[in-house]
Amino acid sequence: MHEHAVTSVAVSRDSDIIVSGSTNKSVRIWNAHTGHAALPTLDGHTGDVFSVSISPDGSSLASASEDHTVRLWDMQSGAVTGKPMRGHFDWIWAVTFSHDGRWLASASRDQTVRIWDVTTQQASVVGPFHCGRSSNTVAFSPDDGLVTAGDNRGFIYLWRTASGKQAHKPLHAHNRGVWSVAFSPDGTRIVSGSSDHTARIWEIAAGQCILVIQGHTDDVRSVAWSLDARVIATGSWDATLRLWDAMTGAPLATLHEHAKAVRSVAFTNDSRFLVSGSNDTTIRKWDVRVACQLPWERCNDPVAALTSATLKNGWLVGSSGRLILWVPAEYRRWLPANLCTLIIGEKSRVVISVGESGLHAGLDWTSCWRV
Repeated sequence: MHEHAVTSVAVSRDSDIIVSGSTNKSVRIWNAHTGHAALPTLDGHTGDVFSVSISPDGSSLASASEDHTVRLWDMQSGAVTGKPMRGHFDWIWAVTFSHDGRWLASASRDQTVRIWDVTTQQASVVGPFHCGRSSNTVAFSPDDGLVTAGDNRGFIYLWRTASGKQAHKPLHAHNRGVWSVAFSPDGTRIVSGSSDHTARIWEIAAGQCILVIQGHTDDVRSVAWSLDARVIATGSWDATLRLWDAMTGAPLATLHEHAKAVRSVAFTNDSRFLVSGSNDTTIRKWDVRVACQLPWERCNDPVAALTSATLKNGWLVGSSGRLILWVPAEYRRWLPANLCTLIIGEKSRVVISVGESGLHAGLDWTSCWRV
């Protein structure tokens, strides 16, 4: 497991593999069904790893780092492929593969976006593209015809991948920095997440904001659009993930189980699950259908945390490892399906709270259920 914050997560197209990057300078590859490490730790970066991306065919992964480099890794062996890709002059916040797997795009604090040829690992003749401030995020459109980026001034940029020309004048999208962008599956809209605590949905052709998504109480650091086009996920510095109706912006669920900031969110290809990475050093996999079926008011009720706790050895266990509630065997089958279906990196511990009257022992506690 990671010993430091998980900054980025990505899921393979077949949903079998999760890749993560961390502030301990490492990249990890996990079995998405068991949570076990698929390979030893991938070491090589000399600075924090801020972003990871998996190639469409699942053969390679890319990582971007504080050390100013992008690196390619073989997914089967974990070996570094070629030499580090150099060209940026500052931290690289984001990296992503194009949908055809031929290109990589990287976004850097040096205020540029660069396109890389995956085969040659050289910078493309197109670009670099320039932003007004630190470029924090980058994404390809579904047809790879456009590249979008967001910067620290709150602007969103759009360029044509083939020519490098602007596809639209920069959009003043937020009053504070843009930390994440994602295209809708049909490529007509963009969702952006910002330090102004909001996410916004933009109609590309018109260059207009059509929805403002509000609810987070801190920076929105990651956004994702499900491939069935129905749900938008947001991860925030307020330690929550939220699910929203992509057409109306209506809230669908709030997931509270991370103990610290949620840095990254990614849907599986079938839109059934959401994967999140957090400053609490864990990676979690969530059942989107179950989360969206919970009544909204219950998602915001602290008592509802019981429904998203994990059942382990008869105990409902919270995000910190705290034992919340013992569930007798005969009642366990009545529990609702867990929202969180997998936790990678959780450190098990038992926490006992003692009241002012002291700790009492005895057999009477067993009378809380019928034998």
